[in-house]
Amino acid sequence: MTMQPATGTLRTRRIARSRQRLVEIALPAFAERGYDAVTVDWLCDQAEVSKRSFFRYFDGKEDLALTPLNDVWRTLIADLDAVLARSGPLLEVLGDGLVEVVERMPPGWERLAVLSARLSGTNPVVDAAGMLVCERLTQQVVDAITARLSGRSGADLSARFVCAVLIAGHRAAVDTWQSAPGAETTATRAELCALIRASLAAAPAGLETRLP
Repeated sequence: MTMQPATGTLRTRRIARSRQRLVEIALPAFAERGYDAVTVDWLCDQAEVSKRSFFRYFDGKEDLALTPLNDVWRTLIADLDAVLARSGPLLEVLGDGLVEVVERMPPGWERLAVLSARLSGTNPVVDAAGMLVCERLTQQVVDAITARLSGRSGADLSARFVCAVLIAGHRAAVDTWQSAPGAETTATRAELCALIRASLAAAPAGLETRLP
């Protein structure tokens, strides 16, 4: 019985390595060969994993292509109980949590995130898949916030509003970050974190913008 946790841990690590290898092979290949030219069969052959394993790790090519940035949100959602236990303005608390997650992404994440963001911005199929995932992940964040604010008037509306600003600020930061020339080799997570903080800090003033 004492061996079971270790076995589970080893299996989890093996799965994580295989999943990461697929992402590391796929995103540069999408950029170099074209998204449609890269097949699941080719990816499985290059990564030495079975198609069955591929579809255990990902819903499809679109899910794989979106993994670097989606993993940020999945990790934030996993951390939400601890993040929402903090005190302070909700947008600031969530923004701090988001930045902390970006800082914890694995080595080499920056290049993959840039390639993923660029693909999403140029491929309608990947972008549409990203929007669907965003809706699902957003709802999970909203539900967690609403539960934390239970009993407060307008909790659901506040949760939705703050979450929308958080996502918009993150998207604006990523768009600026990945659009720099040579970003796939020079972009740093420190730059992205600074852009996220700047985007969220600008939100209150942006909401006060008046038309002439």
